[in-house]
Parts: sequence; structure tokens; C-alpha cells
Amino acid sequence: MELSINISGQASNQRDKNFRKWKSQSFPSQIPRDDDPKKMMDKELYKYAAEDKFDELFRELRRVSSAELSSIIYTQVSPSGNSLLHVSARHGSNDATELLLQHFPLLMTRKNFHKDTALHLAAGAGQLGTITVLINQANGHGEASDFSSFLEMKNDRGNTALHDAVINRHYEVARFLVSESSELLYTENNERKSPLYLAVENSIDKRSDEKMFTIFMDAIPVDVDLLNKLEGKSPVHAAVQGRKRTILEQVANKKPDLLRRKDEKGGNPLHCAASMGYVWETRFLFDKYRDGAIQQNDEGNMPIHVAIKKGDVDVVDAYISRWTDPAEFLNSQRQNILHVAAESGRHLVVKYILGNKSLEALINEQDLDGNTPLHLASKNGRSIATFTLVRNPIVMKRIRIANGENLTPYDVAEKQSKIVGAEYSGEPIPNGKDNDAEMLQTEDKPDHGVGNPVGPDVRKGGKENLDYYGVMMTLSILHFWAGPKSSKVEYFRMKKEEIKDRINSLLVVAVLIASVTFSGVLQLPKSTDQPGSRASNITPNNIQNQGISEINEGILRNVYIYFDMLALNASVMASIILCWAHLYDVILAAQAIWVASILTGVAIYMMCIAFVFAVAIDGGKSFAFFVVTIASGGVLFLFQTVVSIPLIIPPSASRYIYLPIFYLYFLFDWLYFKSKN
Repeated sequence: MELSINISGQASNQRDKNFRKWKSQSFPSQIPRDDDPKKMMDKELYKYAAEDKFDELFRELRRVSSAELSSIIYTQVSPSGNSLLHVSARHGSNDATELLLQHFPLLMTRKNFHKDTALHLAAGAGQLGTITVLINQANGHGEASDFSSFLEMKNDRGNTALHDAVINRHYEVARFLVSESSELLYTENNERKSPLYLAVENSIDKRSDEKMFTIFMDAIPVDVDLLNKLEGKSPVHAAVQGRKRTILEQVANKKPDLLRRKDEKGGNPLHCAASMGYVWETRFLFDKYRDGAIQQNDEGNMPIHVAIKKGDVDVVDAYISRWTDPAEFLNSQRQNILHVAAESGRHLVVKYILGNKSLEALINEQDLDGNTPLHLASKNGRSIATFTLVRNPIVMKRIRIANGENLTPYDVAEKQSKIVGAEYSGEPIPNGKDNDAEMLQTEDKPDHGVGNPVGPDVRKGGKENLDYYGVMMTLSILHFWAGPKSSKVEYFRMKKEEIKDRINSLLVVAVLIASVTFSGVLQLPKSTDQPGSRASNITPNNIQNQGISEINEGILRNVYIYFDMLALNASVMASIILCWAHLYDVILAAQAIWVASILTGVAIYMMCIAFVFAVAIDGGKSFAFFVVTIASGGVLFLFQTVVSIPLIIPPSASRYIYLPIFYLYFLFDWLYFKSKN
């Protein structure tokens, strides 16, 4: 044991002796030339520098000529462009680093291919001892400004050595660097992230949340105006996004002014918490920084408007419960919270506001353009929000109020339907006062942070064309609750071109039905069994597997003939009516077409029923097949009834069919959100 200690002590003494020897040596001064082509470093030299074998390294350097020494020190690099100093600093070779800095001090500011200095690599690797050597050497050369410049040197990512230490979570290295210069805390990189921001963003657990950030907060001088001095993104926003509650509490206690810092879109931390839908953070920040609740971002919205845009009812409730009169929360367009909810299609927020008695004053308020919440819902095709609004009695009292363009909500929805219909069909969008293409695309108007959210009331979202079905649903709803009062006869008026097209289409269908039904009478359906064979095959064991009897088959055939006859006569009458519809005026022709449409629909029904009975007769030997045929025919008959409605009603009244579809959609949407929550 004593022998081992003696050998170790002798080796240490010899290493110290060699170190002092090389430190006392001198090498020819070298002037590096940046335009010299780089060469691959000798692998043995790389190894000596990485393993801190300074004696072998400097023995090789002493052996070469002055010109070759200059090449080794300043021209020869590793594949990443690292010099010998980079290699020794990265691997924590303290002695080799100190000797290289003493004899070749210009290596201190040399950069590799990624513009990293030796200090960058040492900080990224967590080599505190090597960093101490580098810092001490830098302190002993040049002016104080040169030392600061050395610490603040950036690589190709814009990172200082402190950035790299924080990214790699080297706490003691970070503590040492900020003790040398607290200015490093405020410097941003290419991503506009300061070390203070990275300390929040890069934390992975509660302990690391507190440790790195606490180190930095303790290093900031008391008299520093951190709000104006800090560059880049706000660390408070990062704390909100990462739900770092401990960090938020530290900021509120030590540097409350930092809560006022805004992001690149002009939003303060309350805007950030609202956009993320975080209730605790919203309440905490509201209590610590109440002024932020009334600040507007670059889009002109307060935090509560951002929360509404995201459709988060709990965050909205957190704001409303903390202020006496929520009617004062207006954005730059004088839109209240219900305006924003209706425009963005957040029907759950709309329902919440309508259900709050203290917010009734907001319901029919008008914004800067004279729009009520119902106007905005109509304008943006927010069908569910519109449906929620029109069922409110206060909305219904002023449902025909006009906006600044003298348009009611129904007028706005009708205007949108014309534009979106033209866009959907590929036709040119009509111009003029009543058909302004401005309302078609949301990108042509500022959305103030509340337009085009992604949600259940938005089919496409984003800055795209309005959804055809959303607009038509909205128009259908408003037609029933806010449409113009007119005679029902007007619904059956058609244009001349429309009359001609309908006559031609219906006439073709009616003639085809007449031809098919006439052929069906000439070739009556019959069972595939031969006469007399059915009775001879019946036994007590297989009687349950037999099909219909001959008597029942005769009944079915008579029913088939009856419905086929009705279809034939209905189609013939429709054809006759359509033929003489050309001979009279437009009004009478429109009525004739309507009657012919009904007759043609009846003929189709009768023909389908006759077909079901024909199939039943043909497959009558199997009772199970007979039952399936009748049941399937009944289901299909109901479906045919629904899809034939547009044939019976005129196009001007076709909007009626959207309403029952909408009721079903609203029901399924409500069930979906109930199950989700």
C-alpha cells in the first residue's frame, strides 16, 4: 500500500515538474493567416490534447520547425474544424489547455467550422476546470472590454457559452459564467432565446425548474431593469406554456416587472395563458398582474378575447368572475365578448354568455361597423352559434336590426350564400354592392385574433373560403327565425329558364317510367316453382321451410299489377301535363310543373313498390327471403321519400330541407361534446 502511494506521488511530482518546465519554455511567436487552407490534424496530436498528455504534445511541438509549428497550431484542425485548444478544452485537459493558452494565446478566439470557440466546447461538455483556466487566461490579456467580448462570442446558432451550458444542463458551469458576467443572461441567440428563457424551456422536472432558474435570478443585480435589458423571447411566456408554476411564483416575487414583457405578437403572459386554456395560470397572473387583463395585443384583443377565440369556457369564466362589468371588455373593433364568440363560432361560449343573466346587455350590442353578434355569426357561416343565438328571446326582439351597411342578419346570410354558391360552383363571383367578394374570403379582412378558429363550427378553418354547407345552414336557420315575411305563393315562382329545364328533365323521367311500367304488365312475375310441385313436396318436417302459397302468390301478383298500374297512369298524366305546360304563361306553367313533379314522384314510388312485390313473388319459395325483401323495401321506401323532397318542392323553397338536417347535426354535435367532457 505504501509502495503504491509512493509511486503515485512520484508520478504526480514528475508531472508537476514537466508542467513547470514547459511553462518556462518559449516558442517562436506565430501570426495566423485566416486565408491558409485547413489541413487534417495528426491523430497522435489529437490524442495527446484529448488525454491531457501535455509532455508528449509539447515534445512534438518542440521538435518541428517554426513554419511547421505554425501549421500545426493554426492550420491543422479536426473534421469539425477544432484546433488543439478546442480539443483539450472539450475533453477537460486542464494542463494542456493552460500551456496552449500561454504559448499560443491567439487560439483563445479561434473558431471551428461552426464558429465555436474553445469556451463554447468546454461549456457544452461541462468542463468547469477547463473553463476556469480559459477565463483566468482571458482576464490576464487585454482590456476589460476584450474579456467581455470573449465571453459574449457567438457560434453559428447565435449561442454564447452560457447558452450551451444551459442547453446541456450544466448548473455549476452556468453559475460560474454568470458570476463572471451577468450580461450573458440577457443575450439572445438566432431563435431569439436568451439563457434565461432556455433555463425555463429546457427544464424537464420540478427540481431542474427551480435550480437553473434560481441560479440566474440570484445572479441578476437588484438595480437591473430586466424588462428593458432582456433580449428575445419572454421567459414568463415559456413558464406559462410549460406550466412551470414555481418559476412563475419566483418571477412574481423577485422580478414582477418581467410579467409585463410582451411576445412578438404584442401579447403579455395573460394572453399566452388564455391561448393555452390554462385556468390556474390565468387566475395567478390576473392576481399578480391585473393591468395585463386590459392590454390589447397587436390584433387588438384583450386576453379574454383570446380565450374566447380558443373556445375555453373555464378561462372566460375566470375573467368574468374577477370583474364587475364584463361589458367593458371590448377589442379594437368595439366588439364585446359575445361578438368575438359568435364571429369565431364558439357556440359553447355563446351558450355560456347567453345563460348568464348579468351579461344580457351584451346580446344585441353593435360593434364599430354596426354588427350585432348575430350579424357576425351570419357573416362567417357559424351555423351552430347562429342556432344558439336565435333561440334566445332577447335576440329575437331585435333580430331585424340593421348594421352599418343597412343589412339585417338575414340579409348578410343571404348575401354570403350567393357569393359562396358562386364560388362552390366555379362561377365568377358577382360584383356590386349586394355581392361584395370581401365577405367570401376571410383573408381580405383583419380577423382581430378571433376569426377562423378550428372547432366544431368550422369545417375548413384558417384563411380559406367559407364553407358552403355552413353558410347554407346559417341561411336556413335565419330564414325561419328572421327571414322576410312574404306569401308562400312566392316560393313557387320560377324563372323562365328554370321552367324549361324542369319540363325537359321531368318529361324524360315520366316517359321512361311509363315505358318500364307498361313492359312490366306484359311480363308478369311468377314463382320459379312449377305448378303442382309445391304441394307434393310438403311434409310435416319441412313445411316451415316452404315459401308462400299459390293463393298468397296470386294476391301478391294482384298487388304488383295494382301499383304498376298506378305508376303507369301517374307517369302518363305527368307527361301530358308537361306537354301542355309549354302552351300557357309562366305562372301557370310553374304550377303545372309542381303538379307534374308530384305525379312523377308518386310514379317512382309506385314503381319501386311494384318491384318489391315482383321480387317477393320470384323468390317466394323461401319465406325468409320474402320477409327480407319486404323489410328492405320498406326501409328503402323511407329513404326514397327523403331524397325525393327536392323534386316536389321548387328550388326557391329548397332551403327548408337544410333545417331538419341541421337539427340532427346539432344533436350529434351536442352528444359528442357531452361524451368528450
